[in-house]
Amino acid sequence: MKETIRLYRPAAAAFLAMMAMAVTSSTLSFFLEPVCAELGIGKGSFSLIFSLMTISGAATNPVLGRIAGKKGVRGILAVCAVWGWGSLLLFSLAKQLWMIYLAGFLLGLFGSNCVALCGNVIVQNAYDPRQASTILGIVMSGSGVGGMIFNMVIPAVMAESTWRAAMVVMACCWLGVVGLSVLLLGREAPMEQRGSAAGMGLGMTQAEALKSPKLYMLIAVIVVITAACGVQQQQPSMLGIYGYDSGKISLMLSVQTAVLALGKIGQGILYGRLGVRRGGCVMLLAFAAAFGILAVPALAWPGLMVMALGLGIYTTLLPLVTRQVFGTREYAAIWGMLATCGSLGTIVANPIWGGICDLTGSYTPAMLVFPALLGIAAWLLNKLLKDLR
Repeated sequence: MKETIRLYRPAAAAFLAMMAMAVTSSTLSFFLEPVCAELGIGKGSFSLIFSLMTISGAATNPVLGRIAGKKGVRGILAVCAVWGWGSLLLFSLAKQLWMIYLAGFLLGLFGSNCVALCGNVIVQNAYDPRQASTILGIVMSGSGVGGMIFNMVIPAVMAESTWRAAMVVMACCWLGVVGLSVLLLGREAPMEQRGSAAGMGLGMTQAEALKSPKLYMLIAVIVVITAACGVQQQQPSMLGIYGYDSGKISLMLSVQTAVLALGKIGQGILYGRLGVRRGGCVMLLAFAAAFGILAVPALAWPGLMVMALGLGIYTTLLPLVTRQVFGTREYAAIWGMLATCGSLGTIVANPIWGGICDLTGSYTPAMLVFPALLGIAAWLLNKLLKDLR
């Protein structure tokens, strides 16, 4: 029994960290409409907060990756718990746009990017390759479970009170979930023991990876995927344009996050059965199809469900690709660097998503571009992994 607890405790801690990620990756999007209405700003202006969060996260990820690889993630998660709580409270007090931007920038330093990095590194350090695919899928479904819960609770609080009160509740949720992850993780083993459990010591160093053409192919794939995932922050606004009321939107996105959670588990199993190359290409093409479906208002429900599968690609497929291509020798440092590069897609895409809607009154132009880009990403992934399983 003790051995079973010891085996799955890291996975449970990582699962909770990924639950917290939903606070900023999906639930924060519910604040777009009320904040814009109160402060008199456009969707494009508000959407810059996601870019600021990504920019600040990009600045800390490489450093945190190195720290996580050498000393573990427990201390990093403890900082995340308190820092994120304070940043969200600052957001709740915002009276002007610059205060929202400041809160977003601070949240990005130790926010969703940070907890995602920690959750991923926990799995890669604790489990060998035979276990990692399935366990990573289960762990990463935590963001979907968190989204399903928070996407029901936070809009309900907002409807009964104000968006500011809802933001305070969200801050407390963040502190509680990340704090519990820290407690559950317990005292981490020394790096040598953690590395031995996961078969570390094999693969490239970060310096060697920087000289490999495969690194830059993978960066291109990551940038396209993260840019495509920017649609998640725009979905409440998009569904509003389609004519759905706030209650129906909350229900639809909660169902989507449930599918997202189950889909991540399914993806982990899929990659274990078909291999990362074939399974990854299948999921990228499904993601491409989702944009075409969701662009049709009458197909919003099926479009959101297929979209849920695509939104899980960044956290399930890409860590496995990184491990398969570059090994585990300096995995945390390499993944931290790749996460920073992936932030480029989010930085550029989020204001463009909102800006296109402000200019045209529709998200359709952006929805028609991404299927082609994701098709190119699938081709690059196939080429990148053609000599591997």
